Amino acid sequence: MSLSDTQIIEILILIGCGDKTRTQKQVCEIFNIKYPDRRISQSTVSRIENKFREFGNVTYIPKSGRKRILDDEQKLDIYIKDNPHKPTRQVAADND
Repeated sequence: MSLSDTQIIEILILIGCGDKTRTQKQVCEIFNIKYPDRRISQSTVSRIENKFREFGNVTYIPKSGRKRILDDEQKLDIYIKDNPHKPTRQVAADND
């Protein structure tokens, strides 16, 4: 289960800024008391803080790895594999 944007913002607020900052361990303890069903680790706090400092945003945290782009032929091949018993006319209608 991933954290909501609100929870990520709350973690960043708990970290603080300037002279009034908390350690990652302190942030984990406070967060885990407030959300006992959604526990986090120090590495989660570190990752969130580093990505926020790098991108300056909590909603835009790009995923690592290469993005997969499918062309129309590949999409059609997948569709046919997923629907092997569908009539050809129906396949054509569903895929323009």
